Amino acid sequence: MTIQCFDHSQFNQGNHQHSKQSNSHKISHDFDWESNLKLIVAGIASKIGEDFFQACVHYLAELLQIKYALIAEFIDGEQPQGKVLAFWAGEEFGSNFEYNLAGTPCGIVYQTGLQIYQSSIQQFFPEDKDLVTMEAESYLGIAIIDSHGKNIGHIAGLHTQPLQHSYEHQEAILKIFAARSAAEIERQLAEKALKQQNIYLQDTLKQLKSTQAQLIQVEKMSSLGQMVAGVAHEINNPVTFIYGNLNHVRDYTQDLLGLIQLFQKHCPALPDEIQSYIEEIDLDYLEEDLPNILGSMQSGVDRISQIIKSLRTFSRLDEAQMKCVDIHAGLDSTILMLQARLNNQPFPIKLKTDYGDLPGVYCYASLLNQAFMNILNNAIDVLESKFYADPFELEQPTIWIKTKKLNNHRIAIHIADNGLGINAENRSKIFDPFFTTKPVGKGTGLGLSISYQIIVEQHGGTIQCISEARKGTEFVIEIPIHGA
Repeated sequence: MTIQCFDHSQFNQGNHQHSKQSNSHKISHDFDWESNLKLIVAGIASKIGEDFFQACVHYLAELLQIKYALIAEFIDGEQPQGKVLAFWAGEEFGSNFEYNLAGTPCGIVYQTGLQIYQSSIQQFFPEDKDLVTMEAESYLGIAIIDSHGKNIGHIAGLHTQPLQHSYEHQEAILKIFAARSAAEIERQLAEKALKQQNIYLQDTLKQLKSTQAQLIQVEKMSSLGQMVAGVAHEINNPVTFIYGNLNHVRDYTQDLLGLIQLFQKHCPALPDEIQSYIEEIDLDYLEEDLPNILGSMQSGVDRISQIIKSLRTFSRLDEAQMKCVDIHAGLDSTILMLQARLNNQPFPIKLKTDYGDLPGVYCYASLLNQAFMNILNNAIDVLESKFYADPFELEQPTIWIKTKKLNNHRIAIHIADNGLGINAENRSKIFDPFFTTKPVGKGTGLGLSISYQIIVEQHGGTIQCISEARKGTEFVIEIPIHGA
């Protein structure tokens, strides 16, 4: 029957205690078995789970005056198997185990539903070595049938001597215990199914929240990207016009200044009115300063062109597919977008970059830029909260960005701040959709959740938050070089 043989000396203390308690409720065999059975039914009525099954096998052994008793549920598979739920091993409870039913009396029970061998059990099952080990002489067992008529388990009892009760009494007792066991196994299966359903519903709810957050962020960033691209395009037109004409203005100015110098050389005696006007406009200073003004205009136009390029790099509306991009260019464009917030007075935020030698990375550039934007925005929010709350804070509000190549397959991006930090409780939830520690109206709680989805789910990377309260926060991002 493949039932394990137990060394009683190995039982734990809890089983010894249970055995002692159970012995205090031993059935009085001076009563008739019907009275004893009523006491047992009343005794196990309020028990559930393991307590119920242990009580059943113990009382069953007492009632039938047998040494061994067990309750098992069936396990579906190529060969029928049983999984013991409780096992009474003569004086105490044995460990639960699994066993094959083939070639055992329990296998006959599985097929027929009820089987009682009053004696000589080993002769009927000569290949079942466990019957020999247990010195079994008799056996009785019954299938446990659920409310749908399915065989879900069995109850079995073994004894080292022939059975004493009549067949009718044994059958009646087994049926009562089987009915009560069926109800308990069904209850447990229903409870397990309910837990699995709850887990499924929780996963579905989490997925719905994630999808909702992603849709909101995609819509928001799509609108932002279109606006940024539109602004960049509109600014680019007049800037291109100015940029293209500055060289002509510079040439014309040099020509006019050269002409004035020729007049001064060949006509030193100018009329008083012209001489007075030259002094009024301070011609010497004008000749010296005008090229400087044109140079400043050129620098301004160059800066605007750089901003336009960064805006286009950030939006990247034309790059829906994975492409090999410069991560540093994406970071720089994102920083430029946040320049106004970084320079906000009276507590400007210092930004330090330490860029390593990175190869081109295959990624969704616009999505990664969004992730950088969300993390940096969050860092700025935290720094503003810290330094506005304590204007006498001597430490300079700072954000550090560091990049490095980890190996031939991955790069790392570190974004750190010296803000308020995050406690352990909040750190475990910062990537959950809609979770935020900000006041109402100050954030949706989507930024870090979306960043997590972009980096982990869409790029096959990782993002880790390292932080302690009052000690700042560091986000460590790792991204595959050759794409997910």
